[in-house]
Amino acid sequence: MIDGRTVLAIIPVRARDLAKTRGMPDLGGRPLIAYTIEAARRSAVIDRIVVSTDSEDVRRLAIELGVEAPFVRPAELAAPGTPIEPVLQHCLSALERDDYRPDIVVQLQISHPFRQDGLIDQVVRTLVEQELDAVFTAFEERHGFWKVNAYGELEPVGEERGTRNERTPLYKEMSGLVCASTRQVVTSGDRLGKRVGLVPLRTLHALVDTQDEEGLDLARRLAGSPGA
Repeated sequence: MIDGRTVLAIIPVRARDLAKTRGMPDLGGRPLIAYTIEAARRSAVIDRIVVSTDSEDVRRLAIELGVEAPFVRPAELAAPGTPIEPVLQHCLSALERDDYRPDIVVQLQISHPFRQDGLIDQVVRTLVEQELDAVFTAFEERHGFWKVNAYGELEPVGEERGTRNERTPLYKEMSGLVCASTRQVVTSGDRLGKRVGLVPLRTLHALVDTQDEEGLDLARRLAGSPGA
């Protein structure tokens, strides 16, 4: 709880994500989901942690790891390409049957296993103190960026010159790492609302995303897994 507001953490996990966790005993000897659960449990502001999954196996694993998994969500909410908004809405709707309505919802994706201590709390505090609709983590970049335009030509993104530290930073959204929203934003189906903030990050760990093979290999190396 923070400033009298209740905080719910939702960890969405699909059955196909479980194949990765079961097949990765070398990520520090633990399933991938354990890293995110432990980060949520270390938070000083989160009151309740719920895993939303379409898999009974994931549900049992979550309970073994000490968090709630009170339902198995419909398979259509785990299909490829399904946006996160209806998944979060389904979770809130299921919990409302027990008259539970959190003020703040924190989304944590298991594909981002490394979160520095205090990061979740910092995101939630930013949301509350600045009276925003949503706050997400983002990787700060000051290098030059380029893009290919509609004619196939390479052109710079922005026109700023000067040294790297003099440039206005660009931010790569990493909302899977931590994203906090008000309950009103989640129930409305809006992804972030109108008043949006971010917490900038510059550490290598913030870029780790196990959804691709390169990210998975980096995660193994950072976790000190044997054979990495």
